[in-house]
Amino acid sequence: MGSQARILEAARGEFAQHGYAARLQDIAERAGLTHPTLLYHFKSKERLYAAVIEEAMHDWAEVTRRAVATAPGGFDRVAALVDAGLEFFATHHDFVVIWRREAIEGGGRLEGAIAEHMRPFFDRAVHFLEREVQAGRLREHDPIELMQLVYGAVMTYFSDAGFRGRLLGEDPLAPEPRERFKRTLIAMLRDALAPR
Repeated sequence: MGSQARILEAARGEFAQHGYAARLQDIAERAGLTHPTLLYHFKSKERLYAAVIEEAMHDWAEVTRRAVATAPGGFDRVAALVDAGLEFFATHHDFVVIWRREAIEGGGRLEGAIAEHMRPFFDRAVHFLEREVQAGRLREHDPIELMQLVYGAVMTYFSDAGFRGRLLGEDPLAPEPRERFKRTLIAMLRDALAPR
């Protein structure tokens, strides 16, 4: 793994653990590099933080692109995108923590990057849902609120994994509990959206 990738991996962990207050020196040490090497690659904490967000958004775009390619329309695409969201957050848990920390602390550093990267995805999803309703492949619904509800369910499953684990006595990040959650969420969405 190259220096830049090691820095990004270390930064995700430090930003997840300490928020934006994470120290560049600690990130460099975690990456097994010097502070000057970190600054050579990213110039500032702001640029490093932005690079962490951009990397996650690139991964998100790739996961959703694959999902759309496998399920071109109707409820199958909705189910594929739920599955993609679960896959993404399961493999990007540090980003879940960073995202939630930003939302709770209201730091404002993440909102612009998320909006910039997520807006095209969001707009395409809303357009797809509206088109599928018009074609009769999905029942009438508010696509913006649907996106918010699904996002909230999926994000909360991962951000609250520790609490859920203590409550239920099982590791919610293990494959079987995640699969059970996915089946339940998709069944609820199918009941709400699939044409009768």
